[in-house]
Amino acid sequence: MAKCESQPSTPNVFIATFTQVAQRRELDGKGLVFVKSRSHPVKDIFTLCAVMLVLGSTIFPSVHALSPVTPVLTGLNFPVSLKFSPDGRIFFNEKNTGDIRIILQNGTLLPTPFATVSPIFNGGEAGLLGIALDPSFVSNGYVYVYFNYRDSQSYTHGHIRRYTAAGNVGTSPLDLFDVISSVPNSIYHNGGYIKFGPDGMLYAQVGEFHNDTRAQETSSTDGKMLRMSPDGSVPNDNPIPGSRVYAWGIRNAFGFDFDPSNDRLIATEAGPSAHDEINIIVKGGNYGWPICSGICHNPSFIDPIVDLNPIVTPTGIAAVAPNTYYFGEWNTGDLMRLELAQNGSVNSTSQVYKQNGGIIAVEMASNGKLYFSSPDAIYSYDVTAPVPPTTNIAVISLEVLAIIVASAALVIVVFYYALRFRRTRTSNLLRPVKTLLLGVNPVPTRCAEIR
Repeated sequence: MAKCESQPSTPNVFIATFTQVAQRRELDGKGLVFVKSRSHPVKDIFTLCAVMLVLGSTIFPSVHALSPVTPVLTGLNFPVSLKFSPDGRIFFNEKNTGDIRIILQNGTLLPTPFATVSPIFNGGEAGLLGIALDPSFVSNGYVYVYFNYRDSQSYTHGHIRRYTAAGNVGTSPLDLFDVISSVPNSIYHNGGYIKFGPDGMLYAQVGEFHNDTRAQETSSTDGKMLRMSPDGSVPNDNPIPGSRVYAWGIRNAFGFDFDPSNDRLIATEAGPSAHDEINIIVKGGNYGWPICSGICHNPSFIDPIVDLNPIVTPTGIAAVAPNTYYFGEWNTGDLMRLELAQNGSVNSTSQVYKQNGGIIAVEMASNGKLYFSSPDAIYSYDVTAPVPPTTNIAVISLEVLAIIVASAALVIVVFYYALRFRRTRTSNLLRPVKTLLLGVNPVPTRCAEIR
């Protein structure tokens, strides 16, 4: 016969709970007592997500590590080259618009261009390309640019023009140099990078305008590294008397720099379907194109110090320390570090950063930071910062995805418990109503069988 009696909630709930726990006790072989606890998978998920978020900086160090790259300005129109004035302004060229722009010391882009180059031809690789500031810029305000235009016969010209800065405005344009393509309708292999050397001379890379035989013709100025005085005249100590040609046998190049520690002139060169190169340019040097590309083992030509295969299209390059250089890659978006021995042999090359989109200009500033450009932005890179082991964007994306998933799971768990609490609270509030209307006794009962 069964006998049921009412029971006070608090003490008897404790007794019932103790009884349930006691029923779950088991003895192992050593006589030790342990208790099987009830599993709560939702609570386990909550705990795991919380631990992942709290310890995220340890689990995913590359996500939380401070990036050495800082955006300087975004939303730009193909900033193809840039230079720094002594007062901290950044002058840069927009390849397709013909505008020379200025970023102020506070990072503000002036709305009005320093100057707009016209006429300009911007088909293919052509456009407003190189820019250089005179070594005596503080006193003379000279700004030099290299650009392309087309004549009435559809021949492409490479042209150097000088402006005089009056504050943030370019005045008094003066034409210093002109080279014409050997065939009409050329849109490739324009070169166009310019920079002053430690000797005070203006150096310029000129491509062979897609007519490779011109690179070996020393009577022409296409397919060459040129050297000229600041006024465009021919220096007396050039290797070929009366000529601006400094080195030849060059296919298509857009990037070079001088190492202040040894005056080494280092340059990038894009190959055809193979053999991108990094060369040390010397006075009167012949770099082989189009007779050979890459390592030629021919004493008539100077081999590259780096032969890149497969091709990556190296672009800007900058000396950041003695025998240490950074260069960009257009095809991969990689920023690469190159270390040479004192004799010019390669010690190491390594990737230091990867971005979505190609890298164009690479320049070292006097503030100790490296600057580089992409098709729509300019960035700074802290060369003194330690490089995280996983700077690859794809790897970082996976880690960020893991954090997002953990966060989403945590939110779901929180909503789950909030909804459960709400239902429990609603049930407790309605219990007296159920008792009054239905006669249900909310007080728990204890039933025992009496034999």
